[in-house]
Amino acid sequence: PGDLPQLMRASWEQFHDVEWWKDQNLDGLVLYTWGKTKFRGVVKAAMAAGIKVAQVTDTQGIFSPAADFIAHLQSEQAHYWHEPALKRIFRTICKLPLSCTIRIFGRDRARARAIATSDFFFAPTPRSAQRYQALVSRLVGKKHAGKVRFVPIPVNFHFTYDPESIKQDEVVAVGRWNSMQKRTPLLMSSITHALGRRSSTTYRIFGKITPELEMWHQSLADTHRPRVLLEGMVPNSELAQAYQRARVMLVSAAFEGCHNSSAEALCCGASVVACRSPFLGALEWHASKSSGRLARKATGPDLAAALLEELSAWDQGERDAKAISKAWTEEMLPDRVAHKIVDIFREIQK
Repeated sequence: PGDLPQLMRASWEQFHDVEWWKDQNLDGLVLYTWGKTKFRGVVKAAMAAGIKVAQVTDTQGIFSPAADFIAHLQSEQAHYWHEPALKRIFRTICKLPLSCTIRIFGRDRARARAIATSDFFFAPTPRSAQRYQALVSRLVGKKHAGKVRFVPIPVNFHFTYDPESIKQDEVVAVGRWNSMQKRTPLLMSSITHALGRRSSTTYRIFGKITPELEMWHQSLADTHRPRVLLEGMVPNSELAQAYQRARVMLVSAAFEGCHNSSAEALCCGASVVACRSPFLGALEWHASKSSGRLARKATGPDLAAALLEELSAWDQGERDAKAISKAWTEEMLPDRVAHKIVDIFREIQK
């Protein structure tokens, strides 16, 4: 009950049934598998039914040193940022021999073979596509590396530039603030540092408001508190309007897959400020094309400094909302992504 009419449910057994796939009369299948081996049978069944299959991931491809050794090494530190430094170093030293030997020839090779099973494998950013290509090339063979393609995760049509919505000196932040992943303390610290150095900017924080955020908000100076708005949960359409008004989206998260929120903000003509990390590959891509910048370190002062530099770029006319929106909607709106997928599928005939 409540399913949309275009949604069809199927059992795990049906997904492995060649005849069931034939009954669907499909030309192509875009299947979110993240390259996991448990979906290999599903991929084979669909392909046996004569369907072109592309597997999809929304990750950055740093799980294996065979994809990117340096990023994999850094990821241990980045993923456990909340642990003491010595514990992070010790964890990395202990896990590296395992991840560079047994896991490569066991888990990672099996995953690379699962990726190579389908006609194509879509990675969400240019850098992630390079990593998966390297993984497949090294563990399965160069001839299969070409199956890995860069195809972005689509962003809904209503996230776009609105010429009637004039950009304000506003910064938005969106997240599950009760999740450790979103690093709420870092968000609060960076805004606190920025408030004292720039008096014109308003900060709007969307998402469920936690007691931690409320206590921090009450602790702000009387002159600063009115410029920090705890907006809470709002409908998706209101979020689009907030992106269209804002200059910058501020991201404090420690790790993300594609980070849809920043993609939506870009399509609305806002730029992005985040931290530099191998777990934030999507943010690294989003900050390109004169669309934002990354902080050197994941600290309140550093993130605030990057934010202030980005706001200054807007002041000096170095950012163009219409151009930012055009650059990203041309890549990420659903019709553009769909056309890209169809063009890729047309490369093969079955």
